[in-house]
Amino acid sequence: MRKRKVRKPLILIAFVILIGIFYFTFFNKDSVLSNKIGDSVSLALKNIVKNTEAYKKCINSTLKEENFSDTLKSKKDEIIGLYNGVNANFMYTDLKDNYSFGEGEDEELYAASVTKLPAVLYAYKLADEGKLDLNKELIYLASYKTGGSGIIQNDNIGTKYKLSTILEYTIKYSDNIGYDMLLDELGGRGKVKEYWHSLGYNIKYTDNFGNLSPRLGNGYIKEVYNYYLTGKENAKKLIDDMKASDNLEYVKSGEIAVAHKYGEYVEGGGYYNDVSLNFTEYPFALSITSTLGLTDRMKNLFLETHRLSIEFNNLYYQEKENYCVEKSRVLG
Repeated sequence: MRKRKVRKPLILIAFVILIGIFYFTFFNKDSVLSNKIGDSVSLALKNIVKNTEAYKKCINSTLKEENFSDTLKSKKDEIIGLYNGVNANFMYTDLKDNYSFGEGEDEELYAASVTKLPAVLYAYKLADEGKLDLNKELIYLASYKTGGSGIIQNDNIGTKYKLSTILEYTIKYSDNIGYDMLLDELGGRGKVKEYWHSLGYNIKYTDNFGNLSPRLGNGYIKEVYNYYLTGKENAKKLIDDMKASDNLEYVKSGEIAVAHKYGEYVEGGGYYNDVSLNFTEYPFALSITSTLGLTDRMKNLFLETHRLSIEFNNLYYQEKENYCVEKSRVLG
């Protein structure tokens, strides 16, 4: 029997088909498999770059504004724009890179109850050093009686409280009576001022509350954050109380945890301030001072500032990583 010859054109067509299948499987940009392979290779190369000294040096430095994308610049400008023609100031400070920006960062307004935070932090530091007994009982004397914020005013004169309870009330409920009791236990506001001056911060007291600039507020938050990083029990307690502090709803945007301290003095000109530690992946400090009072305009401004600052913070670190990867590839 004579063998049947296979025609060359059919062999050629079959070969072309096989090549097409191979291409669309492994090289076609729309192929799921090719996309997975491409992503894996890209990720592997990115991880290799991250292990270089050039990348490590870049990622541990601040991303310069000249390297910001237009999107990141616009986000920053959007936040600053919130303060055009408004009786308020703010400052954002990234707590890893120490990158900051704001509006009226150094302008001082009446601090109101924000000043309770540095007093409480100082007390916890003394307790850690064994110089203050948190179990000591303090007595609510008639001389301490006052109004305003707090819950001790609802108790009877002569009620006893542990110092640890006074610290909690001073943060969570911004307790005025508790704050006066604390200052007496610390030896007066001069001792608090002396401690913070030793850290490089210039607290100015006109009374027990004094003045506040957004820059000083972020300084308070920076020291609170550094204290939190020590992992000490008192540091954890302070953060937990700040997270549960009154008026949190005016600064908490979305699911991001916020530890904060507010200050309000409506009678003296509508002062409303807030200093906060925002627990994004890379935490940041945000301080806002205002003479807007506890109004809808103030609430909207504070919430919008927090929301946009979270977006800026996330975008900043995304761009920084991409910038450092690309720069390190070039250097490599």
